Amino acid sequence: MPRRAASVLLVTALTLPLLAGCRAAALAHDGDPRGAQRHFDGLVGAFEARFTNVTRQPKVLHGRMRIARYAFAPSKLANDTAIWTAMRTTRTGADRVAEWQASLVNNQFQFVARRDTPLPTRLGEQRHRIAVTQRQEHDWFWHTVVEHHVGTMPPQRLNDVARAFFASAERPGSAMRVDYRDAFPRTVGALGRLLTIDSIVTTSQVDGSTLVAMQIRITARDIAASYPAYARFLQKYVEPARYRFRLSDRLAGDYFDAQAVNRVLTVRFRTRNGTLQPLVGAARPMPDTLILTVDAMAKLGLFSVGVSNLVGEFVHVDTPRERAWQLRFTREPKWHLPLIAERLLSSAIRHPFEGNGVFFKLGLRTGPAGQTISERVVDVAVKESAIMRWLGNLGFTAMSDFAGSVEEEENRFLVELFRAMRGDMAALTR
Repeated sequence: MPRRAASVLLVTALTLPLLAGCRAAALAHDGDPRGAQRHFDGLVGAFEARFTNVTRQPKVLHGRMRIARYAFAPSKLANDTAIWTAMRTTRTGADRVAEWQASLVNNQFQFVARRDTPLPTRLGEQRHRIAVTQRQEHDWFWHTVVEHHVGTMPPQRLNDVARAFFASAERPGSAMRVDYRDAFPRTVGALGRLLTIDSIVTTSQVDGSTLVAMQIRITARDIAASYPAYARFLQKYVEPARYRFRLSDRLAGDYFDAQAVNRVLTVRFRTRNGTLQPLVGAARPMPDTLILTVDAMAKLGLFSVGVSNLVGEFVHVDTPRERAWQLRFTREPKWHLPLIAERLLSSAIRHPFEGNGVFFKLGLRTGPAGQTISERVVDVAVKESAIMRWLGNLGFTAMSDFAGSVEEEENRFLVELFRAMRGDMAALTR
């Protein structure tokens, strides 16, 4: 699935707990309604700022597109001084860093290149750090960190929101529908043009738990009049995509299953008193360490590409100052590539999964000034080869299609949605 298709997943992740959990999930952002509104407003307002009239300094714009173009062929980037804010030569090769600071200034979210960028201290402000290190002649290592000031909601409140969401699902689906339409009418109106909840089926189990199945339809047709370029992009890349995410324990019990086929995302889980249980079998506590299995197929240009049985370790980080998900993939998946690419296959395509593997982290942590920081970390090793260059070219095709009017329209759509969410929350806690 193209990188920018993740924006649809972002929208789903932010709004699904609201619409399915309704009032309870929204108010769980704090112990009292006013506090909940303040924390929610900061969190959603930070994302609203991120997509408001985005502008990029020429150095940032150049670096962004060049890195996207040659992420799998870093040797093409190493000597491009227009990208990096810091460069040094090491014993094994090159060490390069690009740092970008971004914040809302005069109603524009501006990205500027800045060396030694400080940690964000204002709501909505971001710090991006993209580093690449040459370890051997054709062996490179990427380390990317994006930090975003999202207000002052304590990270541990995420657990309360999750419990409220799952507990609210332990009732008839019809009651949930009435609740979210009454509680979040602006959000339903803004989001319903792209994502709609087709059905919510809840089935009571003999042990007091509830099996929940939700179907969410993804269609860009209804936004085409207002966002024609964005709609075409979604219809080309997102709607045809097929993917499945399963979270299981080491006893092969599935705790969460999300699958998208034919523009319909089906989410299944089982909950009791707001705590996830295995979808089948006897109830047992969900461990902090799970197994994530991913299958994904997408159309990129003329080719269909994807993976199946991509298996990784999923760790729920739960400390007094941090809540996060950590994923690490150390097993090569089964690749689904066209014949032209299969002829190029080499050990390079296995390289990212060797050693420490591919690492991804997403979560909230408390900063030194008491601010809440959303953090995204990606670590991946790349060995240059013909197959990696081919995959890089394929991915850049989608990135090129996205840059420009598509990105501008997506930003406007997201700002409208986040404003609707804030409006609904303000009315709910008034």
